[in-house]
Amino acid sequence: MLDGSWTSTTQFSGCGCVWIDSFGKIQFMGTRNYIRRESGLHSEVEALQWVMENMLQHLKCQSFGTDCKELIAMIKESHAWPSFAT
Repeated sequence: MLDGSWTSTTQFSGCGCVWIDSFGKIQFMGTRNYIRRESGLHSEVEALQWVMENMLQHLKCQSFGTDCKELIAMIKESHAWPSFAT
């Protein structure tokens, strides 16, 4: 699971993740901050990219979860991609 955070009034954004194995045991938790992105959606995409790059080093077969409806729509529905434009 991953999540990105964003506010329009701060200099930084952040993200966090938790890796839960197939037995339901937490294997890894991590956080990261970075220069604030253009929007909350950009922050969620940054979080997904960071988590994928790091987790795929451990196992090739992964599934990722997020509660960001716009990010899910971007991945599932190609016509939703224009909503990511700044």
